[in-house]
Amino acid sequence: MEESTDNLDLSKFESKLYKSQPGKEQALFEKVLAAAVAADRRGFFVEMQTVLDQDPSLKTAEVELVFETSKFQRAMEDRGVKTTNNPNLTLRQETFLQAYLNPLNLKPPQVLAKQMKISIAELDGWMRDKHFAGAFSAKAEDNLKKYLPIADQALGQMVQSGDMKAITFLNQLTGRFDANARSSIDVGSLLLQVQDIVLRHVRDPITKRNIGRELMALAQGNSPITVIPEPQPDDILISETTIEILPANEGN
Repeated sequence: MEESTDNLDLSKFESKLYKSQPGKEQALFEKVLAAAVAADRRGFFVEMQTVLDQDPSLKTAEVELVFETSKFQRAMEDRGVKTTNNPNLTLRQETFLQAYLNPLNLKPPQVLAKQMKISIAELDGWMRDKHFAGAFSAKAEDNLKKYLPIADQALGQMVQSGDMKAITFLNQLTGRFDANARSSIDVGSLLLQVQDIVLRHVRDPITKRNIGRELMALAQGNSPITVIPEPQPDDILISETTIEILPANEGN
């Protein structure tokens, strides 16, 4: 009496696939293969669920067992069927990612790995692998984008029901109104207004021009200290008087 496929491990199952007399292992293999090819021809990515959908008589454990065999991998390659989106990942890794990051999955990775007969040590090793970690992050980000329409719909429903928090959040999200936001200030326009105010009250033309130069420099992002001021007549007079006095002091 032949051993049931439910009790076979991968190595035993695969060894029986190469027997001279085809047994039920080969029949199961052909059944899963046919379902996988059918999924591919319908435009589906070949993964656990899409294969099960093609043949309701198949069990998850049976498909998992066949998927892990090297013979199945070669059969897929020979037919040009992709069993992994990422060439750096194995089929087991890809299958785990597809199952864990399914939007409808609520199981933690350890529970899902146990159900898929993946040891914690093996899963830990995958998490440390840069290719797997990168694919994990990319898939998670892609899934997050899929939730955005759902979030928008939920927000819209809350707004329709009159939820003030949702209405406030929507206004902030769209930029229509935010009570906590600071109004943006046009610095250049503000400085021009300041200049107009100063020049209306300052009578001296040289002082006006000096103030205007410094404000202009400030508006352009420069320091007003770098501006060379136009000298006042009193400054010139004092400078000339100092020059005349100096020789007399030196003579003393």
